[in-house]
Amino acid sequence: MSEQRRREDIGNRPTNQRAERASVTARRDPEGRRRAILRGAVQEIAEVGVGQVTHRRIAARAGVPLGSTTYYFPTLDDLVSQALREATETARAGLESWAEELLRSQDLPTTFVELARRYLDDREQALLEYELCLAATRTPELRPVARLWIDGLRGICSRFVGGPERGFALAALVDGALLQALVTGEALDADGLRAGVEGLVVSRRTAARPT
Repeated sequence: MSEQRRREDIGNRPTNQRAERASVTARRDPEGRRRAILRGAVQEIAEVGVGQVTHRRIAARAGVPLGSTTYYFPTLDDLVSQALREATETARAGLESWAEELLRSQDLPTTFVELARRYLDDREQALLEYELCLAATRTPELRPVARLWIDGLRGICSRFVGGPERGFALAALVDGALLQALVTGEALDADGLRAGVEGLVVSRRTAARPT
C-alpha cells in the first residue's frame, strides 16, 4: 500500500466509523430512521418544492441509504404525503397554542401580530405549509392534508371574532399577511395586520352590542 493511500485510509476512519455507528443505531431504532427520512423529506420539500423531490435527494438529506426510503415508503407519493401530513399536524398543534395565548390575551390585535411574527421566524416550516397548499392545487390527493391547515386556522380565528364568517375573514387576512411576507422576503406588515384584526374585533363588538 502506498504512503498516500495509507494516509487516506487513516483519514477516512473516523468518517467510516461514524457511518457504521449510524447504521447500527438505525438498525436498532427503525422508527428513528423512519423519522429521519420524514425530516429529510420535509426539508427537501421546503427547499425545492414537491415537484423536485426524489427518493435519492431525500435519502441524501436524511443521511440514510437509498434503499431505506423505499423500504419504509414504497412510493414517492407515500413519502411526500406522509411528510406533509406530519408537518401539517405540527402546524395544527401550533395553532392550538395560538388559541391558548389568544384566550389569555387582553389585546387581540397585538397578540395576533406577535404570533404571526413568531410563525415567520421558522421560515422552513412556513414555506413547507404554503408549498403544501400550492401542491394541493395540482395533486388532489394532497387536498385533505392541506385542509388541516386551512380548517385549523379558520377554527382558531372563529373563536375570537364571533363565528365562521368573521373567522373566515380573519383567517384570510392572516394567511395573506404571512404569504406576502414569505413571497417578498420582507418583514411582516404588522401595522396592516393589526388594523385588519382591529376592524374585525370592533365589528364583532358593535354587532354584539344591544340596540
